[in-house]
Amino acid sequence: RVVRWAATSAPLVAATDASWKGRVGGIGYVVSDGHYGLLGRGTGRLDPTGASRVLINELRAVDYLLTGYDEAPVAMTVLLDCLAALRYLHRWQAGETGAMPAGYSLRERRWSDQPTLVRLAEQVARRPDLTFAHVKGHSGHALNEAADGLSHMARRRREESFDLRPRAHALADAFLRDWHANATL
Repeated sequence: RVVRWAATSAPLVAATDASWKGRVGGIGYVVSDGHYGLLGRGTGRLDPTGASRVLINELRAVDYLLTGYDEAPVAMTVLLDCLAALRYLHRWQAGETGAMPAGYSLRERRWSDQPTLVRLAEQVARRPDLTFAHVKGHSGHALNEAADGLSHMARRRREESFDLRPRAHALADAFLRDWHANATL
């Protein structure tokens, strides 16, 4: 967390993103209150994503954001640059929690009670206070650029050795500084 943004009194705005190249991916998020996260992952024979890998990981990034808090903040706006992911979030919020991306496996997981997207769909259905909105990717939007950078960094870290923490912190801080100087959705 970039602590200097913790006292922000404005409504919270977050951006999430995913990055995939070959069999390696990353997800990331950044929130106007200084929270941020990034997570890299590879795929294996039990990978549940199927043909919709990018879409599913765009949605996993939202789950990673919401589970990054002990209690997800009320009335947060979450920005995504993936329209397909946004459509699923809106469907789930409208109560269509059974709708899942093509090829997503609902089989039982060893590491969790529920598949990630099932858990996310149920959480989103209970959270009408969350607003999910589209932001054009790679258009200079500070929070979206930060989430994109974090997801790329997480993906690259799976294949390269570098000190992730200071890089991620500096990246999040730089884009948050820009966001707070020009605060617009």
